[in-house]
Amino acid sequence: MTAFSGSALYLAWAYSGGTVMLQTDFRQFAWEPSLNLIDSTAGADTFQESIPGIGIPGNISLTTVMQSGGTALISALAKGNQGTLIFGPAGTATGQPKSSIPAISMGPRYSQPYNDVVEFSVDFHQSAQHTDGAW
Repeated sequence: MTAFSGSALYLAWAYSGGTVMLQTDFRQFAWEPSLNLIDSTAGADTFQESIPGIGIPGNISLTTVMQSGGTALISALAKGNQGTLIFGPAGTATGQPKSSIPAISMGPRYSQPYNDVVEFSVDFHQSAQHTDGAW
């Protein structure tokens, strides 16, 4: 498999107000899918053993450069907005991986350094099972 740059990211947020592109000025995107582990340790085991259980919400975070005069993105990512993150880590070329992640926005956080660009970050709570596919 050929490596690719993080700048290939495709990331959109589809919610009741429409769809906004999130990759345009992103600095960092992270998604950590997770699942519940069931303790299967018993009897004479000398080390804890586990088996996979059901999926649980993954951690999702985005940091992006804030643009002056732009309120549409901030409105789209307002605390409590529900939607779907559409994630293509290698872009949208045919055959590239794509994930759709139902989520709830936890609302933007701001970082305004004195002598650097202003950024905002947002966390999402994964609200249901994601779907994997390809473009």
